[in-house]
Order: sequence, then structure tokens, then C-alpha cells
Amino acid sequence: MMKNWLSIGEFGKATGLSIKALRIYEEKGILIPYTRSESRYRVYTAEQTAIAQQVVQFKRLGFSLEQIKLLLQETDGRSLQEILERRLQESRVAVHILANQIESLETILTSLKLGQELSEHERGQIMNNVLEVSVNNLKRKGIVDQNSIAQVSEEVSLYSPEKIHFINEFRKILDFAKKENILLGPGRGNSGGSLVLFAEGYSPMNPLQYGLLPELFSESKYIWLDVEYSQHQKIGQMCDELATKTCFEVIAYRSPILDILKKLENQIGKIEFDSFSDLDPMILQAPQHGTRGLFWLEWNPNFHAFQDMSLQMQEEFNWDNGVLERFYAEHGFSSPMDYIILDCLRSLMERDLFFSYPRRAVDACPDSLPELQYTKGLLIFREDWIKLLAKHASVSISEANRIHRALLKDPQGVEREILEQIAIPEVKNLLLERVKKVYSKAHAITGWWHYKRTAILKSLWPKEYLAALEEWEAEHKMVWFEFGYKTKNNDFYLKANS
Repeated sequence: MMKNWLSIGEFGKATGLSIKALRIYEEKGILIPYTRSESRYRVYTAEQTAIAQQVVQFKRLGFSLEQIKLLLQETDGRSLQEILERRLQESRVAVHILANQIESLETILTSLKLGQELSEHERGQIMNNVLEVSVNNLKRKGIVDQNSIAQVSEEVSLYSPEKIHFINEFRKILDFAKKENILLGPGRGNSGGSLVLFAEGYSPMNPLQYGLLPELFSESKYIWLDVEYSQHQKIGQMCDELATKTCFEVIAYRSPILDILKKLENQIGKIEFDSFSDLDPMILQAPQHGTRGLFWLEWNPNFHAFQDMSLQMQEEFNWDNGVLERFYAEHGFSSPMDYIILDCLRSLMERDLFFSYPRRAVDACPDSLPELQYTKGLLIFREDWIKLLAKHASVSISEANRIHRALLKDPQGVEREILEQIAIPEVKNLLLERVKKVYSKAHAITGWWHYKRTAILKSLWPKEYLAALEEWEAEHKMVWFEFGYKTKNNDFYLKANS
């Protein structure tokens, strides 16, 4: 008889799963050890072998890890056949309801085409439909917690009819890219913080895991889309057409790193980058072995955007690559947030804070600002600025966002009075001081997505990866971390051999 407690090795033998696979399943939340021993070793129970058998079955059927996680939540010990039979019955019952919904939507579309004002009931139906699609998309990603559902509901409630129309049209671009196997990067700017767009697959990173503010996208009038450098033509044209049809600015960024990722996957096979933990020492320690090929970290004064700057800006923005090499070689960092913060400090040209950051203690954060403990007391993210104002001035996130935008245009405007009335001097002074010295966290998080992939490639496939970088640079006569965008007159911000 099998004993009840099993080590990871014993559990692996009993289930036919390798130790590496079990660790990945634990990290993904698919199959978590029952407990840990006093020596911190993983301990499983005999009963968990049934779950492991389900995982093996789902893998054989071709499901991805994210899909398996969701299936385990849905089946909850029942067979897949039993679940599907129940769903089939539910679907038959829902056919009548769906037919009524289709008729209702057709009526609403007719009203829109005729330019008629929608009734309150019709507007409510549109909002419910958008919310239902987003919630279902989140569930397909395995996200079912009430906080996420509440946040996506709050985001959708702030949408204008124009925003809803835009989302529906933008979905066609995402579908086209998927159909044509065109690699897209993560969303930039406020769009990267949208739960609705995350659910659509626009951004691969859950904004709530990084403390972003989905509400900010409701007021945004632009969206940025990273696309393979060599596959930009059709996507760029679709973005231009969407920008013309709506009141939004839609930009397709040509991203060389996506070309390089696609080439390497064709060469060495599909790479499951997200199966690696963000805390993997291989990823965090990569800069100590040189910055070449690491997104964010490698500096090259020949990149196009730098050349287009004024001489004054070039002087302010210029970084000595040798100094950066030594900085990262001497300092090891223990979390992704350290690298994200350092990238922001470079973007904000806060040189003193950048080089002193490794010596900065966590307790540098004052007691009155516990929200900034994770940045060691630094207020550098726009989202944190907005959260602090909303909390201490008792306003909504949307209102705090409006106030910040107004102060960016006129720091001495009437909105300044709202900050002046904050009771805690330390908070008030910091908000006033950093009005123009904060950076989009939603935008910064996308940098980690790029950095993580380059760190993995450089660590595990250094020869192939660096060769791909050099080949791309030689072919295009540009730096590998360049990017450019499609403009409405069919010109490009970046041109090969320019």
C-alpha cells in the first residue's frame, strides 16, 4: 500500500512526471505540494496522484498549461466527459436566450446605422455585452477572483460609446495578427494597464499583478501596438484605417526584438518564456555577465531616437556604456522591481538616484507613505502619484488622473489648491515635487517582458541569440533595440539604411 506522504521524487515516480515538470506546475498553480517539511522539502499526498493523472491526460490532449489550470478548476475532480455533457445540456437551454440577444443586438445596430439615439435599455445592453465578453475572456485565462471581476466592471462602466466601438474594431486587428501568426508585443502606455485589453490578449501581463490602474485606459485616446519589424505593413495599414474611423490615435510600432524572437523560435523551437519564474537567479543575475543583448541595459548612442534629439537632450540622455557595465557587474538585484525602477530612473534622467539606488535601504520609506515601501520610498511611478492623491484628497482615481494631467500643463493652476489642502506635509510636498517627475508604470512593466526574454536567451542560447542580434543589425544598419512607428502618410519614423 502506498504511504500517504510522498517526497517530490517519490511523487514523480508514482505519477510519471519529472521533478522539473512538477516544479513548473507548482509555479503555475496547477499542482501545488500539500505542504513543506521542516527542511523545506516539497511534500505531496497519495490523493494528489489523481490530480496529476488529470494533468497528464490534459497534456496528452494538447491543452496548454494555462488551459489545464482552468480545466482543473472547472472539473474539480469530475471527468472531462461529464463536464462536457453537462455543458452541452446548458448550451441547449441557452439557445433560446441567445436567439433573443441576437435579435436585440441587430435592433441596436440598425439604430446605430441610422444615427438614432439609443434608449437607456439599449445602452445598458451594450455595456452588459462588453462586460460579459471581458469577464468570459478573463475566465478563459484562469482568472476568476472577485477583485478582477470588480475591476473590469469598473473599467467598462467608464467607457464612452466611442470607446466601446473602438474596442470592437481593435479586436479585428488582434484576430488578424493571430490568424497570420504575426508576433505582437505587450501593450504600451495606459493601454497596458487595461484589464479589458489584457482579456483580449493585447497585453500578456495581468495589470493587477503589478498594481496598475485599469481605469486610466477609459480616458486614453491612443493605443500603441508592438509588431514584428518585418511584418508591419498590413498591421500598420489596419491601425491607420482604425485611427481614421475613430477618434483614437492607433500606432503600430515596428519592433526588431520581435523579429529576432520569431527567428530564434524557428531555429531552436518554441520557447515557453513564461514558464520561467521572474525570480529565477539566471534572469536576475544576467547583467553581471555583461549588458550586451539585454533589453533596457545595453546602451548604444547610435540608436535612431538618440540621433534625432537636440544636442542638449543628447548630453542629458547620454549614458556611458562602460559605466553601466561596471554598475551592473558590481550590484546584484533580488527582484524584477529593482530593474524596473532602475529603468525608470534612467528614463527620468535621475542619475544620482540611479547610482545610489543599490545603497538605498527599504526603511528609507517614511511611515506616512507605506505605499512606497516597494520602491524604497521613491515616488517615480505615475500610478503611485495618482493613488496617493486619490487617497489623501478623497477623490476617485479618474479625478486624480484628471488633476495630474492638468498640473502637467500648468503646475500653478487651480488644481494645485487640492494638493495644498492635503493634511500630511510629507505627502503634500512629495506630490508637489514629483508632478513632472513620474513615469508610466504600465509602460515600464512592458520593459520587463522584453528584458526577461533577452536574459533567458542570452543565458541559455548565447551563441544563437547574439548571432541573431548581429545579423539583424548588419542587415538593417540599425541597433537591435530600435523601434519605429507607422504614420498616417505611410511614411515611417525609422527607415532601413537611414
